[in-house]
Amino acid sequence: MIHPGLTVVCTVAILAVIPGLSILYREFLDRSGVRSSALLTVTISASCFVMWLLLSLLFTDVAASQLEFPTAALAALSGFLSSLTVRDTTSKRLPAVVYSLGWTVLVFTPVVLLVLYRSAIGLGATDGPLDLGGALPVHVAVGSSALVVLTIARRWAVPDHSHIRPRSWLLLTSGAVIWAGSIFGFVGLELAVDSIVTPRIITNSIVAPVMAMIGWLIVQRIGSATTSAIGAVAGLLSGIVAISAGCAYFTPLWAGVTGVAAGIAASIFVSGRIRKTRRHAWFIVGAHLVAATIGLVMLGLFGTDFGLIYDGQIGLLQTQVVSAVAVVVWAGLVSLLLWTLIRGRAHRTAAIH
Repeated sequence: MIHPGLTVVCTVAILAVIPGLSILYREFLDRSGVRSSALLTVTISASCFVMWLLLSLLFTDVAASQLEFPTAALAALSGFLSSLTVRDTTSKRLPAVVYSLGWTVLVFTPVVLLVLYRSAIGLGATDGPLDLGGALPVHVAVGSSALVVLTIARRWAVPDHSHIRPRSWLLLTSGAVIWAGSIFGFVGLELAVDSIVTPRIITNSIVAPVMAMIGWLIVQRIGSATTSAIGAVAGLLSGIVAISAGCAYFTPLWAGVTGVAAGIAASIFVSGRIRKTRRHAWFIVGAHLVAATIGLVMLGLFGTDFGLIYDGQIGLLQTQVVSAVAVVVWAGLVSLLLWTLIRGRAHRTAAIH
C-alpha cells in the first residue's frame, strides 16, 4: 500500500544524506571556512531542488507524480555532488553554483526523465534501464562529470587538503547518516510499503554496504598494511551506491556479491589514481561512477527472475550497459562544456581585475 507520508519521509531522508556527504567530502569543499562552505552547500542544494520543481512544471506526468519531491531531493543531492570537483579546483563560489545549476538542467533532468518518468517523454514502462534508486542520474552522471573535470583540470595545481579530514568518530557518524538516509530513501522511492519488497530493500541495503566495506578494507590492508575510518566509510559509500539501482531486485546473496565487487573495484581504482596523480578527488569517480556501474551491470546479470542467469535473456543486461555508457558520454560532454565556459569566464574576470 502507498503511505501518504512516505513521499515526505523519502524526501527528507535523501536530503539528510547531503550533510553526511559534506563531512565525508570536506577536503574537496570551499576553503573559506566551515560556515561559508556550509552556506554554499545549502545554496547549491536548495537551488537545484527548486530548479527541478520548476522544470517539472513542463511535464504534466511529472508534476502529478508522487515522486516529484523525492526527485527534487535527488536533484539537490546530485547538484551538490556535481559541484565538488569545481569547488576543489577554485575558491570562487559563483562558478560552483552556475555549474551545478547548468548540470541539473542539462544532465540530471534528461537522465532522470528516462529513468523515472518514461511516460512523460513518450516511452513505455519497460523502455529503459532498471534503476530504483537513481544510480544513473546521480552517481553515474556525477562520477562521469568528475572524471572529465579531473582529466582536463590536471594542469591546475590543487593543494592536498587531506589533513583537514574530520576525526574518525565524525567520519563514522557521517557514514551512519548517509547509510540511514539512503535506506529510507530507497524504501520511499518504491512508493509502497509491503511485506515482500520493503524487507528486501532494507536487507540488501545493509548487506551490500557491509560487504563493500570489507572489500575496500581488504584492498587497503593489502596495499598499505593499514585500515582506517576513512576506508571503512569509503567502502560503505561504494556499497550504498552499488546497490542503489537494484536494492529491490537482488537476493541477499547477489547483493553481497555486488557490494564486495564494488568495494574492491572502487578501492583499487581510487588508490591507483591517487598514487599516480596525487589528487584525492579521484575518490568521487571511484565511489560513484565505478561502484554505480558495477551495480547496474550486476543487476542485468543477477536481478531476481529477470537477470541473465535466471532467464537466459541478454536484453536487460544490454539495456543496463548501453544506458550507463550513454549517461557517461552525455554527462561527460555537458560537463566539459560547462567547465570550459566557467573557467573561461573566471580567467576573463581575473584579467580585468
